[in-house]
Amino acid sequence: MRMRARLIIRPLWMVGILASGWLLPGFFQEGYATTIYSYVDEHGTPVMTDNYNTIPERYRSKVKVTESSPSSHSSGSPLTNLHSSVTHLTKDLSKGVNGLVPDIPGMTTYQSQILTYAGVIAIVCLMAMYLSRGQVARFLALWLLILLGLATPVLLYVSKDGPADILRGKAGEIQEKQQDRLKQAP
Repeated sequence: MRMRARLIIRPLWMVGILASGWLLPGFFQEGYATTIYSYVDEHGTPVMTDNYNTIPERYRSKVKVTESSPSSHSSGSPLTNLHSSVTHLTKDLSKGVNGLVPDIPGMTTYQSQILTYAGVIAIVCLMAMYLSRGQVARFLALWLLILLGLATPVLLYVSKDGPADILRGKAGEIQEKQQDRLKQAP
């Protein structure tokens, strides 16, 4: 009985670890290149952001784009080399898997990825629940399904180019307009 539970729990554990790397790309953020947009506002204050949508229209023609690539560590320590190889492996794996994600109408690319991965994990959990005979494996699969049901809408909301990102951009525009009005007031 215990052996059957182990046979179900280990694949679920591996799926959970792999999914965390795909669903939470910030976990392996260091391996990805970042684009930084910078401009100088009317006060002469330099402004830097990683989201082009938050830049007001009047400054977009003056934006400087800076690409920062992942830093390469050449210290040669085993831990640094392991970290670097895991980061590059995760980056390559996520590029290959992202090609399998369909574009869901009405959603951004990032939201499509989240929904696709959540669906795959849900199917694996349901299969584990119905195919396993052990109560522990069923409970863990049910627990992961509940956790997935709670986390997926939150991830969809806060994803890049999602509703929270759009609201943040609109709030920045409103703040710019208010600053302009304050400057024009006598």
